[in-house]
Amino acid sequence: MTAMTQRVLKSINYIEAHLGDDFQSSETSDAACYSYYHFLRIFHALTGMTVSAYIRRRRLTKAAEALSQDQNRIIEIAQNAGFESQAAFSRAFKDMFGETPGCFRAQKGNPYAKGQSAITEKYLQHIRTGSITMKPRFERKEAFTVIGLGKDYNLANPNTIGALWNAFLAQKNRIEQTRGEDCYGICYAPKEKEAMPDKFHYTAALRVNENAPVPEGMEKIHIAAQEYAVFTHKGPTSNITITNDFIWKTWLPQSGVDLADAPDFELYGAKWKDNAPDSEFEIFVPIIR
Repeated sequence: MTAMTQRVLKSINYIEAHLGDDFQSSETSDAACYSYYHFLRIFHALTGMTVSAYIRRRRLTKAAEALSQDQNRIIEIAQNAGFESQAAFSRAFKDMFGETPGCFRAQKGNPYAKGQSAITEKYLQHIRTGSITMKPRFERKEAFTVIGLGKDYNLANPNTIGALWNAFLAQKNRIEQTRGEDCYGICYAPKEKEAMPDKFHYTAALRVNENAPVPEGMEKIHIAAQEYAVFTHKGPTSNITITNDFIWKTWLPQSGVDLADAPDFELYGAKWKDNAPDSEFEIFVPIIR
C-alpha cells in the first residue's frame, strides 16, 4: 500500500469515527496531512466521488440501518445524519434509496442494497499499477504573475471550463504589460469557503509584469517559486481527462514525491492547437522531493 493510500485511508477512518458528529470538512484533510484543496483532488481521483458525496452517502446508509433496527423518531435519525430538517433528510434519502424514510421503515426490506459501504484498502486497489509510459520532467519555476478570468467549478463537473476559455480569449487583448503569448490555466483552492466545498478555482490567464493593471472583471494571481513535475498532454484538449487520470491515479501514488501546497497549472504554448490531433500543452504539478 502506497503512502498516499495510507493517508487517504486515515482520513476515511476519521470520517467513519465521526459520522454522527458535526465535524468540519477540513478535519478530513488534516487527518491525511494534506491541504484541503489537494486532498479533494486526491480523494476524488482514488475513489471516484467527492468527499462531501461520500460523507453524505455514508450518513444516509447509517440512517437506513437505524430506520430498520430501532424505533427512534425519523427527525432524530435525520439530525444524527447531519440534516437540519426532516424534509431535507427525506429528499436526500429518497434520492439515494428511491423511497421515503417512512416507507423504507415500514417495508423492512433489504436496507443496505443501495447503501454506501465504507471505503477500504481493498476498494482502493483499483488504482492502476501497470508500467508508467508517460514520465514527467522536473522543473523549478521562479515566481511569476498572471492576469485573467477566473471562476469556481465543482470538482465532479469541471467540463464547462471551455466556456471560460472562450470568454478569456475574446478579451485577452485588454491585458497590458504581457510577457509572451503563452496562456496559463491556473487551478487552485476556491475563493469562497463553504462547509463542504468540493470546488476549485480556475483562471484562464496571460503572464504579466508584477505591477500590471488589472482590467475590470479580471483577477491577478501571484505564483510563488516552486518545483514541478511537468507532463505533456498530446492530442485534443477534450481528452485532458485521460492525462489527468494518469497523473493523479497512476503516476502520483507511485512516484515517491509529495504534493506541495501550491496551485497546479496548464501551460498552452506554441504547440497548442486546441482539438487538433497534433496539439500539445503542459501540465505543471507542484511537488516536494
